[in-house]
Amino acid sequence: MRYFLLLLACFPLRGFTQNLLVNGGFEEVNICQEYKVDCAPEGWMYTVPSFNYYFKDPGQAHSGDYFLGLIAANSQKPYYRTFVRTRLLCGLRPGKKYRLQFFVRSRHPVLDSVGVYFTDYDFLFEKQVYQKIVPTAYLQDALEKPRRGETGWQRVTIDVTARGDETFLAIGNFRKGDLRGPTGIALENKYFVYIDDLSLRPLDPGEALCNTWKQAKEEIYAQNERHEYQERQMRWGKKQPPVVVRLDPTKILKIDTLVVPDILFATNSFTLDKNALLLLDSFLRMHQSYRLDSIVVEGHTDNLGSTETNQKLSENRAASVATYIEYSLSAPVVSRGWGPAKPVADNRQPAGRRKNRRVEIYLYRRE
Repeated sequence: MRYFLLLLACFPLRGFTQNLLVNGGFEEVNICQEYKVDCAPEGWMYTVPSFNYYFKDPGQAHSGDYFLGLIAANSQKPYYRTFVRTRLLCGLRPGKKYRLQFFVRSRHPVLDSVGVYFTDYDFLFEKQVYQKIVPTAYLQDALEKPRRGETGWQRVTIDVTARGDETFLAIGNFRKGDLRGPTGIALENKYFVYIDDLSLRPLDPGEALCNTWKQAKEEIYAQNERHEYQERQMRWGKKQPPVVVRLDPTKILKIDTLVVPDILFATNSFTLDKNALLLLDSFLRMHQSYRLDSIVVEGHTDNLGSTETNQKLSENRAASVATYIEYSLSAPVVSRGWGPAKPVADNRQPAGRRKNRRVEIYLYRRE
């Protein structure tokens, strides 16, 4: 039994408290200030007021009920395109790496020119011509990028090294040229790109949300103008952009880590044996006096057997440990399973497979 404190940098954590984007799945709906109707996702605003491509369709969304559509081009209007922007909950720490992930799809060949753009000013008041902007990253240069010809949902992963002044994030088509000709859709002149389930998280597992995130969320959600009021606001703002208050940076949390090995579970089971309970009790007693921010429990397997079976086993083992922890510590607990996706040793060797079959517990402690 060994405790690994402030280690495991090789296991990138994505604690549930760490997402720096609000309403990344677009499930929270904004009631616009003008017409008192549901017309947009909370926290996200289009660069074209009254833009109505906010879809409620559980069968088409990547997850949940809602997803967003962006116009990458219009066959009847040269260089016409729309963007969506949001404000970050906390500032980024200079030189630190952050991972932006989301899902995207389009039936049009435009995903290679879609990009993400971090700014220290509100992109709604952008004065540059859109096609002249060089974004922070194009999807074609992403760590995990869309495949050509694929029209279903695809995950995009972009790692960004922060400048430290990032305040807003915008997404859209930054293509230098324009798309022309028929869209291939009857009576439709617009080339669409759809996005869903966005997250922005620090790669450093010791980073968490800043102390002002709740206030920031309230301010972001308080922006309810979506039609004429937004158009008026944008017109004035482009003449005299409002002062943007610098965001508080993310904070550093201490992490205590425990690895529960596979031998403490029954074979191919998520039932904890008595030695596992002793190990957990000892670890939890050490932390009962700490001010805990959150707890993350992650399950892993080797690569023997089907991916589906391993995924389910990893989720069940993590949930079993998380349930036991919830009775001992008063902190939010989230569990997830990774199946065989994150090995720490060579799966070709029995000893390596033993190391890969594990549950990791991460306790985030406040200073």
